[in-house]
Amino acid sequence: MADKAKDTPKYELANKEDFDKFREWCESTAGWTKQFDKETCKVWDTKNDKSEINVVKLWALIKDVKPETLYDVLHDPEYRAVWDENMLEGYNIVVLDPYNDIGYYSAKSPVAMVAGRDFCNQRSWYVDKDKGEYVIKNYSVLHPDCPEKKGIVRGWSFQTGYWVRPHKEGCTLTYITQADPRGWIPKWLTNKVTSKYAPSIIEKLAKAAKNYPDWKKDHKPENKPWLSTEPYHWEKSTSEKSKEKKKKKNKD
Repeated sequence: MADKAKDTPKYELANKEDFDKFREWCESTAGWTKQFDKETCKVWDTKNDKSEINVVKLWALIKDVKPETLYDVLHDPEYRAVWDENMLEGYNIVVLDPYNDIGYYSAKSPVAMVAGRDFCNQRSWYVDKDKGEYVIKNYSVLHPDCPEKKGIVRGWSFQTGYWVRPHKEGCTLTYITQADPRGWIPKWLTNKVTSKYAPSIIEKLAKAAKNYPDWKKDHKPENKPWLSTEPYHWEKSTSEKSKEKKKKKNKD
């Protein structure tokens, strides 16, 4: 029998620098081509050397929604099943620490005769309390407890992330994604559809965010594990890290 521990890759926890770089990427302007331009929603795309799949960036003003509410909506797996009609399954595979985990998500295709897609992603999140900002980012990984499933094509996220900021009218969301659905779908078609489809995601998300407070009142209102009060791993002292490492070793 194979040793599962040996088969499990090592996963790096996101650092403060990773979140700062993501926010800088969100604010970058060089190399982006604007594909959609409205007062409350804008979409750009660009290319890089990771894939033929374009990177898509969306900025949106979501009125009458607090940033902390939108952050909760982006996290809450039970509520995702309520507002995301394409979702098939979503669950946690392993918790790496209070701000990093690996999870599974699958969705049916909105197009007939096209198989659904699923993803196994490592996700990280960070709250900048001084600025009232929230960041969630993910990328695909391999995990022994997340094998590919028959009838569903395994997609790959090179990087996807959300940056939520306060605004006098509510909050703003910057969303960046570079994800390959794989399968037989041509790369050029994926690029075209992603840029055109992005604004409709915001409409759905904004509606979901406005309904969330009332829904959450009746669905485990205190259950928000993503709002941990634990310090981030880069904030911990060397002695604390040594104790945690020793505790983990003894547990293994």
